[in-house]
Amino acid sequence: MTGLDAPAAVPPLGSVSAVMVVDDAAHDTGALAAWGEALAELFSEVELVVVANGVASAVALALEAEAAEIPDLTVHFLADRIDHDTAHLVGLDTAIGDWVLLGEPDAARLGVLRELIGRVREGYQVATATGGAPPARGAVYEWLELAYFRLYRALSGRTVLRPPPVLRLYSRAAALYLAGSPDGEMLLKTEVIAGGFPAYVGRFPAVASDPLHARNWRATVSMGLHELLSVSALPLRLASFIALATGGLSLLYSLYVVGVYLFKPDVLAGWTTLSLQISGMMFLFSLLFALMAEYVLGIYRGLAPRRRYVITRELRSPKRRHAGRLNVINEEGQFHLGMPATPVGDR
Repeated sequence: MTGLDAPAAVPPLGSVSAVMVVDDAAHDTGALAAWGEALAELFSEVELVVVANGVASAVALALEAEAAEIPDLTVHFLADRIDHDTAHLVGLDTAIGDWVLLGEPDAARLGVLRELIGRVREGYQVATATGGAPPARGAVYEWLELAYFRLYRALSGRTVLRPPPVLRLYSRAAALYLAGSPDGEMLLKTEVIAGGFPAYVGRFPAVASDPLHARNWRATVSMGLHELLSVSALPLRLASFIALATGGLSLLYSLYVVGVYLFKPDVLAGWTTLSLQISGMMFLFSLLFALMAEYVLGIYRGLAPRRRYVITRELRSPKRRHAGRLNVINEEGQFHLGMPATPVGDR
C-alpha cells in the first residue's frame, strides 16, 4: 500500500471533561493518571474533574497530593455529602470541555469509550454504555425499584436504563441541560434526556457495572419523591382534582339532606342543620384547597428549582499538557494557572 492509499488518521474529537465523584476513598493515583493519558489520545484536550463529596480529612489530603502530581486535574470539595447523582450534576455544571464524560477510570472500558466516540462522530449528542447486572439488593428492593421506574415512565415518558450506565458521553449543550434540569438525577439514568439531543445506548454485558452506592431507606424514599415531583406537576394537579371532586360530593350531599328534610317524615331534630353545616364547610374547604393548589402550581411553573450545594475549595493541578495555550502570566512573563500565591498588596 502506498502512502497515498493509507487511511487518514482520525483527528481527536475535541476537548473533554471527565467527571468523577469521590465519596469514601480517593482513586488510585496510577489508574487516574493512566486514564488521563488514555483520554489525551482520544481528545484534543483533557480536563479531569473530581467532585469530593463531603470527604474525610484523609481523603482530602490524598486528593491534594493527586492534584499536585496529575496534569489537568481539578478537584471541587463539597461542604456536605449529597446524593451521588447530584454530585455528578455538580461536575457537569462546572465542566468546561466540549464533551463531558461520566465514568470511573478503568482501562478495560477504553474499548467501550472508543465505541461511544464513534457514535458521537455520527451526530449523536448523547452516547451511553450499560454494563453487566449490578449486585443484587434483595427481592423486595428490586420489585419496588421496578415499580417505581414504571411509574416514572408513565409520568415522564422516559425509560430508565437497566442495567445502569457505566460510561456516559454528553455534548456541552446536553450537559448544561442536565445540570439545569429539575429531574437531572433521573435523566442521568434514562435512554433519552430531551428532544433535540439524539441519544445512542450501547449494551456491553461483559463490562462490570460500578458498585452500588448505599442509601438508607429514608434517603431512598426522599430522593424518589423528589424525582417524581420534579418530573411532572401531575401530583399537584391530582390534588386539585381531588379537592374539586370532594367539593362536588359535598354539594350533592347538601342536596340529599334537603331532599330528606322535605320528603321524609319524622327526621331527627337538628340532623338537617348539622348535616348542612358540615357539608357546607367541606365544600368551602375543598374549594379553597383547589384554589391554593392552582396558585402553587403557577408558582412551581414560574420558578426554576435550584439545587443547594456549596463548593468550599477548588484545586487545580499546576501541571498542564498544553500550558502554552494559557493566557495568564505572572510578573516574570511566564504562563501561570490560577491566582498568584502572593497577594497583590504584598508584592
